[in-house]
Amino acid sequence: MTGKFVDQQMYTRERGGIFHETDGYDTIAISAGLDKAFVKKYLHPFCSYSAPKVLTERGEMEASLFPEAVTIFQPESGELVIGQAIFVPADFTGTRSTYFMHNYIIPSAIKDEWIKQPAKLFQINEFATSYDVGLGKVLPEREVVGFDDRDILSVKDELLEVLGIGEVQFKQLLLAVMSSIAGKKKVFISLNVPLQDYSKYAMQLLELIYLYLPYAHRRKLGAMTFSSEPEGKKYIHVMFFEPGTLNYGDRSMAKQFIFDFAEGRVSGVNINGEWHEYLEFAFHHFSKSKNVSNFLDFAESMLSGLEEEQQLELTSYHQLTAIYLTLNYEDIPYYKNNKIGFLQSLHKFLAVNSEEKPDLVELFFHLLKGEKVASNKNMALDYIDAVVSINTILRCDEAIFFMIETLKYYQNDRLFHKLWKVIEQDKLSHQEILIYFNNNSNYGGLLEQYFLEWFKPFVSVEDILNELKLLAHSPYLLSIEKFKSVSIKRIASAISNESNPFTSLLAVKDFNLGLHSPEFDEFKNDMLKHALASLLRTINVMDVTLSDVIAFGEISSNVEEWEDAKGQENYLVMIALYELFSNPANANAYDLKSLTGESRQQLRNILRKLFRSNPISMYFQLLFIAFGSEYKGVNYQGLLDYLSRLGHDKTMYSFVLENARLIDTDRAYKRALKKYFIKHPQSIWKNKTLRKELKLIKNYSIRNFLKEVESETTSPLIKFLKRYGLTLSFLVVILGLGTGIWFGFFHDGKPKVQKPSETVTANNPGKKTATEEKKKTTSTKKTGLGENKKDTFTHLKSFKASTSGADGQTFKLDLAGKQVKNIIGQAHPNGSSTLVMTDKSGTEWQLHLATEPEDTPFDDNGKLKKGYSFYGLEHNFSKDEIPELVLVATNKATHSYIWIFPVNSSGPMNELKLLPPLLSEKDFSDVQLEENKLILSQGDQDLTFEYSSDKQSFVAQKK
Repeated sequence: MTGKFVDQQMYTRERGGIFHETDGYDTIAISAGLDKAFVKKYLHPFCSYSAPKVLTERGEMEASLFPEAVTIFQPESGELVIGQAIFVPADFTGTRSTYFMHNYIIPSAIKDEWIKQPAKLFQINEFATSYDVGLGKVLPEREVVGFDDRDILSVKDELLEVLGIGEVQFKQLLLAVMSSIAGKKKVFISLNVPLQDYSKYAMQLLELIYLYLPYAHRRKLGAMTFSSEPEGKKYIHVMFFEPGTLNYGDRSMAKQFIFDFAEGRVSGVNINGEWHEYLEFAFHHFSKSKNVSNFLDFAESMLSGLEEEQQLELTSYHQLTAIYLTLNYEDIPYYKNNKIGFLQSLHKFLAVNSEEKPDLVELFFHLLKGEKVASNKNMALDYIDAVVSINTILRCDEAIFFMIETLKYYQNDRLFHKLWKVIEQDKLSHQEILIYFNNNSNYGGLLEQYFLEWFKPFVSVEDILNELKLLAHSPYLLSIEKFKSVSIKRIASAISNESNPFTSLLAVKDFNLGLHSPEFDEFKNDMLKHALASLLRTINVMDVTLSDVIAFGEISSNVEEWEDAKGQENYLVMIALYELFSNPANANAYDLKSLTGESRQQLRNILRKLFRSNPISMYFQLLFIAFGSEYKGVNYQGLLDYLSRLGHDKTMYSFVLENARLIDTDRAYKRALKKYFIKHPQSIWKNKTLRKELKLIKNYSIRNFLKEVESETTSPLIKFLKRYGLTLSFLVVILGLGTGIWFGFFHDGKPKVQKPSETVTANNPGKKTATEEKKKTTSTKKTGLGENKKDTFTHLKSFKASTSGADGQTFKLDLAGKQVKNIIGQAHPNGSSTLVMTDKSGTEWQLHLATEPEDTPFDDNGKLKKGYSFYGLEHNFSKDEIPELVLVATNKATHSYIWIFPVNSSGPMNELKLLPPLLSEKDFSDVQLEENKLILSQGDQDLTFEYSSDKQSFVAQKK
């Protein structure tokens, strides 16, 4: 009900009513504004009267002997219902007894007026005892209901004495009623008074109990002043029952609160030896209604916003009693006796609507001012915990300064760090204190002491970085200088103890929390700088691996100032190593002058060590530095001995092939190489298989060199025969016959000359000779009219063009050739680029394009210049079944470049090997390939180059 008037309902046995036209019990009259559904759902279940058994058993019909039964209940819809049922000896027929009930329904809008003035509820003097149905079925709404205004507190002692209820029993009764309202147990009471006065005393006792109930409990209380026996009913918490009717054998009753004052028995509650602040305070201090209202109003304001469960629990009222008495009577020792509990109580009530509770806030400030510091060591942690909790609500300077003073007090005590752990639970309190300390130089020592302990459990770089992830949620730490300095020191210290410091250094470099701020960037750079310095100061560079060098190169931190010379020298050595290994093709151009003589020698030793673990051709150029010297150039003899000691003939073979140009340009190299070939016990020249492969190499320098080696290792007799030719063969034969030696030049007195085709066939039966193959190919060509005749020219437009590269590539050229699969422009982290060729077996080779530094299609980093395109194909100029590789770079406007590389596949294990270019030309408008010719169009003229099998090179043709 939502109105501001009190509705009425009357119920009895009559000739028809509101809901039934037949004779029987029904509502006979209601207020017009009363919802009939509400009447049927909530009022009808309580419209009853349970007459005393002792009277019904003897057939008593005298109405004055029967007690009234007053019912109070409050359904979940919010209304307050109070009604009175009385015994009626005869109904409308005059033949049987009945009862009459009159209910007042107080709407929720005005319910609090009745709740806060108990006399209006318990002293109503306008209950009807009958109704003339002739007056109609509509009852008026009441604005006022008459009641007596007797002060129940004035007769409290007399009432309790009449009922035989002592102080302890009354406190137990009050506790039971509050517990019943907050829980599920019921309170059953019997009084040792005459039955005709039973309801009167029950109402007085109820009113007294009600007066002591907090408002939250009053808003839920339901009670019945008389029932012939105890029974549980919905919405009813307290029921007065007829004495002598309680069955103590009923197990369900044993679980309830029983106050059988008529029999002198109480069960279900016992407060002997216990101290209940609220019960004590209420019983002794609520001598006047004004005192009651003051406390209950205070309690309600303190409980505002809290959950109903907290508003109903008895503990809340014990806590509020202590706070109320401390506020009003400062000498009350509730706080001193239980400081932690008291602060926890303040936190509980300040947690919601704290701005509406200024008294509690002032009390908190007053307590902190009196304490100054949490000096009791036994409770300091709990006290600070309570202060921190309250500060999460109030956010006040008083709490912050109290925490600061307490930290100072315990700075030399083990409790210091435990206090910090408590404060850390509230990020804002933690932040304010750190910032305060940071802004006041006097507290620098405290901060450093705190952060050193903070990072103490974290030993590894990984652990420290994981801890630093808190910066994502606490960026304010970046403003704390001591935090940053201690963090950096711990990282630097951890780096020096890592088993893999370069990997850890990369982790520092990659540390990222998504904090895009100058403060974080500066902190990270400083951390990386100091970590790098620590690493370089402590490592032995002779122990680094190639992966360490690569990892070092990925760290873009420049260290400008060094604490010691060792760190600086190690830095320069590591930088040099990275530069050399990331761009080995240009190793000879690298300037080592920035290194001291000792560091240069150290660098050479490291290069030798690293190459031993990575003996691949792309690092061959590094060996010239590894075996360089300060004044005498490269120690080629030592280099070759070193390669030989590696025990990899294949590596030595590749090295000789890769550096064929040095044979003609560097006499010292040629001299050392010849000495190695001729005199070294592990020389690859002494390996028959490799000697054969060396002789098959299509390179003039190597062929001429091998001829010299062969000449110097040939026996004097063979040299003599080669010098004077076959004219001396007869002499040789005679000498041979005389000595029993047969050279095989003659057979049956005739010279025998073996044809090349016969040699092939003999060595490989079933395999056709090259001549036979050529004849077969020629015979299968069709040249008749209408038959397909292939165009013998290949133009540039027929070349395969490169495409844009993926990650880590500048471009990609898919040749899908017989020998070469693809070529990519490979980008490196330092900005440089190399050309990498992949052969038919999947092996990768570095491709060097000979160009002049000032005239090249590539920029300083080795990347193809803007506007240039790259093309390529395979073409067999040499007609030896192994096509050459033709590459073209052009901007299609002003500049074009072409390179032709021979490909050798007769190396160890038939491995593919790209030799130095046969031809390198530039500036042409078109390219034509025909058989063994290369034609470059330059304006109106064509420049023709023809491949010479004898010279194994291209020869320019005269016009």
